[in-house]
Amino acid sequence: MSNSNQQRPYKEKNYPISPEIIYYGDRKFVYIVIQEGIYPPAVNYTEAPNYFPIPDNYTIKTTWCQANNSRTIQCSIYYVEEKPHYLICFRDNLQYQIITPDRRTAVSGVHLFGLQLKCINRNRKGRPRELKLHKESSKTTQIKRAKGLAKKEQMHFENTIKDFYNPKDRVVLKAIDFTVENKEYHVTFGDENYVKKKQKLQSIAYVQDVENIPRDAYRHLAAVESILPREYAISQTRQEINAYMEELIPIN
Repeated sequence: MSNSNQQRPYKEKNYPISPEIIYYGDRKFVYIVIQEGIYPPAVNYTEAPNYFPIPDNYTIKTTWCQANNSRTIQCSIYYVEEKPHYLICFRDNLQYQIITPDRRTAVSGVHLFGLQLKCINRNRKGRPRELKLHKESSKTTQIKRAKGLAKKEQMHFENTIKDFYNPKDRVVLKAIDFTVENKEYHVTFGDENYVKKKQKLQSIAYVQDVENIPRDAYRHLAAVESILPREYAISQTRQEINAYMEELIPIN
């Protein structure tokens, strides 16, 4: 795989906390790192002039865009007898495969496999490294780690669907729950349904009023059960309902 172009600028979104990397060349590339891989003792390199090192046990999902068109493939590299073998999965659900891409492809093999990305190379060379303990990390870092882990699990989930379900089945991962040092995390996927969210808040506000549940009691309950809406959201919903009712039924 050869690439005569010079290194292009790219934007990494907190890699490796987030697996997504955006690279800008003669077109836009969006990468999702599935498996970072390692450099074997007898590492191979791409052709001149760049000589990028080629990792082993490496998998990345690549989407490249030009004009209004975009294509997505999944690329893997694994070594056999100290020589890298290249695997590309494409089409819907990535069910079709080819071994070793054609050198005449319109898109550089280096760019397809993301071998030019310095942030992956830097992180791969820097391992092993020990992350800070969760309790020693800032709240922002804790949230980024939780989202990054959830994103990788989502990618793993989507990549293994084809092993268990028919491609026509609509399998959707909606949420993931896990704990770190007894701290609970609930991460949802996909666009939030604001209509359902509003209906849920209104229903809880109604139950609070009908059953005469004090605000402090609900606040304690929400602190125990993380998936419950926060009390301030219920209070805000109640204020919106009251304002709406005053418009419908003016009180003189």
